[in-house]
Amino acid sequence: MDESATPCGLCGRLFAAKMLTGHHCLPREKGGSSGDVALVCSQCHGMIHATYTNETLARRFATIEQLRQAPELQGFLRWVRKQPATRRKRNAPRRRRL
Repeated sequence: MDESATPCGLCGRLFAAKMLTGHHCLPREKGGSSGDVALVCSQCHGMIHATYTNETLARRFATIEQLRQAPELQGFLRWVRKQPATRRKRNAPRRRRL
């Protein structure tokens, strides 16, 4: 990828900046603002919201650094880091969100 590539804030894979989405680390409904936004790829963004409720995100994972350390995401992150940025796989729904 060329030098204008931007890493996903969660998995670190490189994408064109226009391919990244804004994730409100502190959800807006819990008081988050535009200052609480991290750029993540759509696959990571989908997995974050498939795994956690907004309440859990606000209480336990209000920063991208905390999300990188989240035990529930470790297996996903190991897998997704090996995938090409062109892969567009839909995340399977979780049995229950935390």
